[in-house]
Amino acid sequence: MEDVKYRRIADHLIGAIDRGEYPVGSVLPTLHELMDRFGVARGTARAAVAVLIAQGVATSKQGLGTLVCGTTIPPQKQVPRMLPDGATYPKVVLSGWTAAGPEVAHRFGLDTGSLVVHRVRHHHTGARVTSIDQQWLPRSVATVIEEQTGHDISDRADTPHPDLTPLLRTAGLDPIVATVQLDARLPTRSEADTLGIGEDEPVLVVHRITHGSSGTPVEATTTVSSTGGAAPKFTIPLTG
Repeated sequence: MEDVKYRRIADHLIGAIDRGEYPVGSVLPTLHELMDRFGVARGTARAAVAVLIAQGVATSKQGLGTLVCGTTIPPQKQVPRMLPDGATYPKVVLSGWTAAGPEVAHRFGLDTGSLVVHRVRHHHTGARVTSIDQQWLPRSVATVIEEQTGHDISDRADTPHPDLTPLLRTAGLDPIVATVQLDARLPTRSEADTLGIGEDEPVLVVHRITHGSSGTPVEATTTVSSTGGAAPKFTIPLTG
């Protein structure tokens, strides 16, 4: 009977997560709260939480509790983050700390060489990469996110989520895209290889700066997209 109970508790929590009652970065009820709410033993409550962790929708952080890190809704049923050329939800391929170059430092008003989190995301249409994102966040923002949500965004294994907007919101930063700059140029050799295009085929480049509620820049993203050999269409992608 206890086996049935832990599965029912797990299903209840997963349903609540999928409905958005517990957004990414939020803290799930403690074992004691689950024991009281469902009238079960501690082992049953722990087994229910273990199901969520095993399914990749929650993670356990010492001192913080059990945090939501995803949903069970397939990506095609989520609202797609559309980019030029039909690209859909992105995948994080790199994440780590780096020293900000002059251009990135200027975007954030930091000194050149300041530590920032650098993430690279690929947008796929089928097996083909159609867009490449380079994303930077200041150390102060990464610290706030980790303190408020328990997620280390510099660690791809700890925070694989392509869209950091829910974590920024949970951390109280209320992100708003404040600056968008569009450009077209020829790709670098690395970009051409990743996108599977020739080095003489133009790409669309979108620079975005996202501000927090205080007006301070919290995220900068540069997106390079294949144009399919056609003249670039200046379509502003959604934030994320």
